Amino acid sequence: MSLEVVLDTNILLLATDSKFNLSSEIERIVPQKHEIVVLSACLDELELLSNRPNLARQILFAKKLIETLNLVFYNPKDIKNTDDKIIQYAIENKDKCVVVTNDIGLRIILREHNLPTIFVRSKKHLELEGVLPR
Repeated sequence: MSLEVVLDTNILLLATDSKFNLSSEIERIVPQKHEIVVLSACLDELELLSNRPNLARQILFAKKLIETLNLVFYNPKDIKNTDDKIIQYAIENKDKCVVVTNDIGLRIILREHNLPTIFVRSKKHLELEGVLPR
């Protein structure tokens, strides 16, 4: 079984201006076999944000990055908020998933559910909070 490393929309946008390589940092933190995935709900969220001129460069970069990753079609219509969709997906797949986000609200809720997260520390590297599934 391969661990799913689920990227949140904000980490995709943040990766544009970061002083670290997202893939390399994930490799450093997640030693076991894994695949980096993006939920289709995040792609939809990027589309909604695309009308903001100040985010145009980050959105373009994020879309190009997504093309190199695995897209998981997960977009339950009864859940409106993208963060809530990520939470639900992580709960449903808690034995094989870790979420990468810098959204403090999302991190708090994932922590309440004892789900591991990876987040940006000091704008220079990623750090794991919690324990990765085996």
